[in-house]
Amino acid sequence: MKAVKKVENDNIEKYTKKQIVDSKMFAKNRDLLIVLLSENEKYSKQEIDEKIKNYKKGLVK
Repeated sequence: MKAVKKVENDNIEKYTKKQIVDSKMFAKNRDLLIVLLSENEKYSKQEIDEKIKNYKKGLVK
């Protein structure tokens, strides 16, 4: 049996909705993120990318 490595999530940077919406990185998805993200939560870049991907994937069906 292989040992499973536990990944530490403590050093992943998380951002507020305002920081994300104001960033240049997500400028083309700004309107979508305003609707998808909650004011009370913080998100990592990976979580944001996943939310955008899942939303756009749902539109194609």
